[in-house]
Amino acid sequence: MGGNMSVFLASCYPPNAAHYLAEVYPSSPKWSADQIGDLTGKVVLVTGPSALSLRTRPNAPSVGANTGIGYASAFQLAKHGAKVYAAARSKEKGSTAVDKMNADLAQAAGPLKPGQVVFLQLDLVDLHNVKRAADEFLSKEDSLHVLLNSAGIMTPPKGSQTESGIELQFATNVLGHYALTRYLLPVLLRTAAAAPDGTVRVVNVASLATAMAPAGGIHFDNLAGAMNWGFGVYGQSKMGNVVFANELARRYTDAGIISVSLNPGNLQTDLWRHQRSFFDLKTVIHKYPIEYGMLTQLYAATAPEVTRADSGAYFVPWARRGPVLRKEAHDPVLGARLWEWCEGEMRRAGVEVP
Repeated sequence: MGGNMSVFLASCYPPNAAHYLAEVYPSSPKWSADQIGDLTGKVVLVTGPSALSLRTRPNAPSVGANTGIGYASAFQLAKHGAKVYAAARSKEKGSTAVDKMNADLAQAAGPLKPGQVVFLQLDLVDLHNVKRAADEFLSKEDSLHVLLNSAGIMTPPKGSQTESGIELQFATNVLGHYALTRYLLPVLLRTAAAAPDGTVRVVNVASLATAMAPAGGIHFDNLAGAMNWGFGVYGQSKMGNVVFANELARRYTDAGIISVSLNPGNLQTDLWRHQRSFFDLKTVIHKYPIEYGMLTQLYAATAPEVTRADSGAYFVPWARRGPVLRKEAHDPVLGARLWEWCEGEMRRAGVEVP
């Protein structure tokens, strides 16, 4: 992990040091979920809303699902009137989570009539399943206002790969969401053409771990995980989330789609429990509750202050625009290469490329 540690430490020197500390120790929130407006009539798709739904290995913690951010976000969006598709891998756990959400919504107090939550089975590791999930959604809906790519995994057992030989974190966190977004782009574009400007959005949940990505941001010759980078492998996948969001913004902002990425914050989860040495600092880094963790992505997904001019922006805790610690995230050459790599992997898997 030494090389990635050097990259990380370099990213933390001024002026980035202040930004890094501000993300680890953010000031009190100035925005709350109560400020979400009326979402009645809007359709939202959230990935990762059920506990443990994306845990592909017994000791591979899931991001979004395991932390409860996806669940909390889906609930709040529905509470404010949206029809929410909750996409998760496990039908049993996902359906249970959706049933609980709908029961809680029936009891929720508020000025708005709650929307409905619908379960959508989605396995981001299986691109054929991603296509089936997108087709199922499109068979039911002719609009999509917000796509919240919240799911993912973190630090699975060393050497974990998909059947096609791609490192599991990159396959789940980046490639799976890329494919889902590509399949849903036509409905996002149609919705953007008819909806008020700035209301159609794609939100990708990244992490402060982008600072731990290898030099250059993404090593396309190591996406099978051949090199042992430790936490840097996860950081590479989170860098991929930001790079993808920025490339999507370059390609589709003019068509009315706002594409952003974000760091949800350091939360009270077991996501770091397999990390050692440097990451024993987790014992002194303050962790925040799930109620805080949902704020930044809900803000990015719904706040009217987020406009087309913010497309390509990176948001940090809590619900504010901030800088990405690594310059590679803004590299259009890297963005184009990631787009082409993901498209190539879809073809290699034998799935339709829109």
